[in-house]
Amino acid sequence: MISMYYVRLCLRNVLIFMLCAASVCSAADSEFTVLAYNVENLFDLDGIAIYKDYIQDEPDDQFTYGRPKLLTKLQNITAVLKTFNAGRGPELILFQELEADFSPQGSVENLPTFLDQHRAISVTQMLTTDWRSEYADLPAQAWLLKALSDAGLVGYSVAVAPPMAASRGIAHTNAVFSRFPIQEVRTHELLKARDILEVTLDVAGHPLTVYVNHWKSGASSPSRESIRVQNAEVLRALIDARLAADPMADIIVGGDLNSHYNQSILYPDVITGINHVLGSQGDELAIRELGGVDLYNLWFELPPEKRYSEVWKGNRGSLMHLLITRGLYDQSGVRYVDGSFEPIILPSLNADALGRPLKWTFAGETGGGATDHFPIAARFTFGSGPVDAFVALENPSVGDDALSFEMPLGYQTGMQLQLADAAVLSQIADAELGPLVGRLYRVEARVLEVRPMTLEVAGQQWGAYAPDKSVYAQLKELKMAESPTAMVVQLGIWKGKRQFVIEGIE
Repeated sequence: MISMYYVRLCLRNVLIFMLCAASVCSAADSEFTVLAYNVENLFDLDGIAIYKDYIQDEPDDQFTYGRPKLLTKLQNITAVLKTFNAGRGPELILFQELEADFSPQGSVENLPTFLDQHRAISVTQMLTTDWRSEYADLPAQAWLLKALSDAGLVGYSVAVAPPMAASRGIAHTNAVFSRFPIQEVRTHELLKARDILEVTLDVAGHPLTVYVNHWKSGASSPSRESIRVQNAEVLRALIDARLAADPMADIIVGGDLNSHYNQSILYPDVITGINHVLGSQGDELAIRELGGVDLYNLWFELPPEKRYSEVWKGNRGSLMHLLITRGLYDQSGVRYVDGSFEPIILPSLNADALGRPLKWTFAGETGGGATDHFPIAARFTFGSGPVDAFVALENPSVGDDALSFEMPLGYQTGMQLQLADAAVLSQIADAELGPLVGRLYRVEARVLEVRPMTLEVAGQQWGAYAPDKSVYAQLKELKMAESPTAMVVQLGIWKGKRQFVIEGIE
């Protein structure tokens, strides 16, 4: 699988570089953050895209992707990352859903040189007042690195898996942004999924290997599980080879596995990639025994109700993962800081008032929202203790609390939410809607029609939609009521027109 092609790939296509060593963790401050972050379609501007939404062939369409929307995505990603380490950002970021660059003529061979050449101009200026046609060819990782640098998040080395043939239909690639020196980079092909990006880092003299993944989508589709099984088999073989050479190797598996932590319990009649093949599980002490299970899923650090990085059809999901090997529990090299794992849920920045992801939207001139996945993070440290001595744990997980169902997350009557009045939205121009779509509001409305659902709000008519059947039933009973009813709604866009998605009746 790894051949001279890989050597050429490292030299030509995988972008690796190191910036000033001052940003790398010192021995006096040995803790560092690892973040797995699916940024939901961070595409460049060359108009060459597998997804039609990013081809930019309809410039008069307000939903067309372009410079203002790329700028919004960069600003929102940066804002999330700046919440770490007093604005300096995480030391190690495992990215998913950067667009694979299908315009090699615009590739940036040397990212430090690119930053130096554009040091006097901001990414905002590059995308607005000082735009140049040649910028259209810049790949997503260059735009992202420039945005981070402008915001003071510096010192990153970058490795990016190269694009596959466009005929394979894989739009995205994985990437690593690291403040630790990158020693080795490999890529591994998967069936109908993005290549695994394998990166070995030098963490204060200790090797740390990370595997960045983005498996086949459709966690709720049993027919697609066989593809994820193949994805897992490739990853499992890579881990086995590492552990055969060194049973105490420090390994982190991260990214979007498009599988829930409890996939095998949710779908008991299916062989699952994440649990059956990869061996993800929740017994934190079991991985200390050589010859047994060797991957601990950090979701088990949290109580079941907090195990989510997405909300799909009203239910919590856990598609984003960080898994670690036994080597991260010994006293030598890199080790996990017990209890430090968490999803990054930031109200109003990347989450709505209920704690659900603010998904990316094309609405308005600038677009809005962040991503449909919350990033997940954990802290690690490093030391030079004995390799055969494990760190003590206060409350180790035994992994016996995996749920057999998906927990709902939606509005419940009686919730005390501080929400703005949706009536003001009628005064907002279409071009300015981007930052407002997907957010929750309170509204006083009368139900005029049920099919199609039509509300009267402050004398104006709004299209509406109620995804919950029980809420829909309540709305039918309220048709043509004399007085308005208080509702909790989300601002949505349907077929280019604004509408209210009715979450509940107050």
